[in-house]
Amino acid sequence: MRKCFCGQGRSSVGHGEQHCSDMSCEITVVDDLRTDPPTRKCSTSSTNSTSSTNSTSSAGSMAMLDGEPDAAAVPIPSSAVVVYVTDDAVAAVSVVGCRGDRTLATVTNVDAPSSDIHTDRDECSSDDSCNGPDSPTGLKRVGSVYDFGLDGADSPPPCANHPFAGGPDVDLTKVARKQLRMIREVDVAVCHLNHTNTIISKILSSKYLRRWENHQIRLQDDCITSNTPIGFLSKTIGYEAIKDLYPVKRWDSNFKYCLRVVVTNGSYLLQTTNQYLRDQILYSILWKKNVQETQTLLKSQSDPDDMLKELQNIVDFAKNIPLVDDEIFHMPTFIASTLMTRDQEKYCKQSWEKALIGTLRPLIEDCPPSAEMCSFLSHHCKDQSSLPIIKDSLVYTITRILKHNFDFARTLTARTLVQDYIKALYIQDQSGESIRYFLSRVHSASAVCPHNRVLPNMVSTCITAIYSASEELPANCSEAEFDCYYTNHLRCYIVVLQNISEYSDWLYGLAQLLRPLPFPALLLIRSIFMEDISSVILKIGLHEDCEIHKQVLAVRETKDGWFDLCSPIEAVFCGSSIVWTQLLKTLMDCERCKKKKLLKNLKAKHLGTCVSEALKNNKIVMDVLCLMLEWMVVEDLHQRNQIVDTLKSTEFGKNVYDEFMSRQNQLLELQRKGGPQNLSLPARGTDLDLNSMFDCGPFGNLESVDLAFTNVTDTCAKTLIKLPSLKVLNLWGTQFGDSGLLIISDHLTNLQVLNLCETKVTDRGIVSLISLINLKKLNLNSTKATVRSVDVLKKKLPGLHEVDVRYSFAW
Repeated sequence: MRKCFCGQGRSSVGHGEQHCSDMSCEITVVDDLRTDPPTRKCSTSSTNSTSSTNSTSSAGSMAMLDGEPDAAAVPIPSSAVVVYVTDDAVAAVSVVGCRGDRTLATVTNVDAPSSDIHTDRDECSSDDSCNGPDSPTGLKRVGSVYDFGLDGADSPPPCANHPFAGGPDVDLTKVARKQLRMIREVDVAVCHLNHTNTIISKILSSKYLRRWENHQIRLQDDCITSNTPIGFLSKTIGYEAIKDLYPVKRWDSNFKYCLRVVVTNGSYLLQTTNQYLRDQILYSILWKKNVQETQTLLKSQSDPDDMLKELQNIVDFAKNIPLVDDEIFHMPTFIASTLMTRDQEKYCKQSWEKALIGTLRPLIEDCPPSAEMCSFLSHHCKDQSSLPIIKDSLVYTITRILKHNFDFARTLTARTLVQDYIKALYIQDQSGESIRYFLSRVHSASAVCPHNRVLPNMVSTCITAIYSASEELPANCSEAEFDCYYTNHLRCYIVVLQNISEYSDWLYGLAQLLRPLPFPALLLIRSIFMEDISSVILKIGLHEDCEIHKQVLAVRETKDGWFDLCSPIEAVFCGSSIVWTQLLKTLMDCERCKKKKLLKNLKAKHLGTCVSEALKNNKIVMDVLCLMLEWMVVEDLHQRNQIVDTLKSTEFGKNVYDEFMSRQNQLLELQRKGGPQNLSLPARGTDLDLNSMFDCGPFGNLESVDLAFTNVTDTCAKTLIKLPSLKVLNLWGTQFGDSGLLIISDHLTNLQVLNLCETKVTDRGIVSLISLINLKKLNLNSTKATVRSVDVLKKKLPGLHEVDVRYSFAW
């Protein structure tokens, strides 16, 4: 027996509804609103019949009660009162009259303090249609994302392609991706609700009697668990047990952001602190559930075409779900690789593999491939029969690996994939056209490659492959065996370096990476390797930019550089001096290179080579030997005599030596005659004027030269170095630059005062002044000097006690 809400008499219990025993009360209590959400029933009673039940939808009844016409609604008698019992409130609707086919009614909340309290979706909110997008009927597979463009509601409308979320007619082009982080552990408030089949159970499940527990839930691969497995979550919630999952769109102010997980024996409410966290949990659970379902289906599938469809579904889901996590992109490829490993004979067929790569390609384009996918693709790169199928498909994949990878030590399979792909391209086309086309795709069509990581990644990949292949060489293999092995396993990576050197924007970076000679020693003594790599070295060493061509020199004086390895005396280049001579000419012709330092290096390492080449009438080397004598680089008397005898042995060398002696006699004459100690060039004076002045008089005792506000340039440095006694040099307001500083820093070692105010000098030239060990005063006012260069000078020159850096570029 239940008490009627009117407070009169006793009620009789029927199936699904209770009637007041006092027939004058005319109240019908609808007990079960959960019978079938799409076809819920509202019962009414009238004075002419004991009980009459009209089947209408909840949305239709309320439209009628709100005064809106509804063709599907059955008019309610004017004397009827309908009572709705929900988890949140008990409302009585009293029919007060009829007007045509419209029914007028008033709604009274019996138990609720406010009429704004709404229920969740299982209880059919009074103004929401049970068949609308917020009333799902079951959970299957999810294939799209929420449209977050509708921010007016607490929760976004569900996905298109979501079987319980609005149907497939949603336009995917209007879907706005909201990037959410995947949740694996999170603190939530949990409430468990049993199925409410009776009015008592509904009342006990109402929000006033609900009990909430705090849990730290963990989303594992197969279930939802709690780190404190007590209370509501004493048992895990398996994803296969979840029948429905959706956010509760409207709630009271205390429990606003809730997510409902419907299971077999009830449902769980998960309450979060904000909508963002709630959506994270929602999509994370949906992802885990779909992955588990896909894996389960693939285990039972035997048809490869059906498996491709299942993989396509999970790939589409991964593309559209608004979660940002590596698992989203890697899991489908992991599933595919596991599938192929399970039965290689069945699934490793060219047609099926091509379709598989096409299926997984969207994920590979969005994220670097997983280790399993890299291993799968490497296998097909080694198989020449399947290479034509994946050759074009892998271009974008390899390009993405090179563009976005920052540490190959953590992604060894990705580096192996790039190496195998390069080798496969070369084996297929040994002319190098395939590799050249591949690099053009990697570089992009612009003049400068927009991706900074491509060059170092490509070079490191090739060098690592060369080292790995070299370790497999026999200890004492013959020249023929080495040539065969080199052609089949190593040349492909040298071809890559040769093609990289064709791009001007990559040349400087390539030169820096190759400067330390990053190759095995056993390759550096092989002629076939040195002949191939020499084309790259020539591109670097003959470049007009000093910063590039000087990379052929050794990093340190105690080490060897490419210039040293290309020496004609070396065994690998025995009898061929073309490469070495061309590199030497470029270095000596460069005005920015420190020639005196280079000459000292030649004298220490290659004096015998220079003498040998001079005897072969090498004119470039003869000029270099003569310059060694002129700049007093060779101090040993025996060596000087050897150089003189070498120069006199040929006609051209004898002419070079005679010109040197003529210049030397003029310098000695200047020093012998003495002359003034101070010289000031008039305004608008030029380099030619300064040179003519020194030719017409004795200036061997000059100690101070003032060239301020003249038109002299770096060229005058060649004249100033003839004044070894110079102590003061004023270049204020001239066109003097770094090239001139490099020259005078090698020769004017007695210089004590240098004025470079308002000149074009930069850090490169300023740092070279560290060789002026007697320098005491330096004026860098209004130059491009920086703190770095000034600090270097102060550390290297303890006698430098005055440096003017006012108005300089860095101050």
